[in-house]
Amino acid sequence: MDVVAAGSPGTTPPPTRGYDLHFREGPARGLVLRYRDAGIRLTPTAMEWRAGDKPRTTDYTTIDAIRLQTGYLPKAGAFGTCIITFRNGRDLTVTSLDRWGSPDPERFDDYAEFIQDLHARLGDDDRRRIRFRAGSTEGRQIFGRIVTVIGALFFVGLPLVLLVLTGEIKTLFITAAGLAFIVPVFRTLKKNEPRTYDPRRLDDDLYPHT
Repeated sequence: MDVVAAGSPGTTPPPTRGYDLHFREGPARGLVLRYRDAGIRLTPTAMEWRAGDKPRTTDYTTIDAIRLQTGYLPKAGAFGTCIITFRNGRDLTVTSLDRWGSPDPERFDDYAEFIQDLHARLGDDDRRRIRFRAGSTEGRQIFGRIVTVIGALFFVGLPLVLLVLTGEIKTLFITAAGLAFIVPVFRTLKKNEPRTYDPRRLDDDLYPHT
């Protein structure tokens, strides 16, 4: 995906559009076994969604922060997450996952267009006020690095040591399997290094990939 420029001053925001994406209200952290809500609309002035049987509408001036992240699940694939924090402290997490929390490449385009359209609808005052963050938090990044190093030592380093000590060629298969697991996780960590981003220019690392 090429670098995408969001809306610039003086441009007309896109018309109202709906996106078939799953979301949840409340704190962004924690495990979700199933997403029960889907479908979010962006109008020229507001965001609209329905949580259960309750309709929600809030204009873009209520947004305090936006965080864009990508993730990877072994043997399942990549996914994207957009965490929108409002001034009242509430979060709305929009994701490219399916209802069961599994990566869904068929939603990549809808998710990317949602991200681009959301930023294109923000005015100059919004861009100055909103905190635009990319990647994970510092704490999660450190934890992820520790887990990745431990995994690399156990699934890659240890089999190589056994190969030297025992000469068993089958340990190479364990090493190959370990690399297949570690390399995508390492790449995801690199893409999710904590940083800020320019809302007028969304770079390639902000989106999930196949």
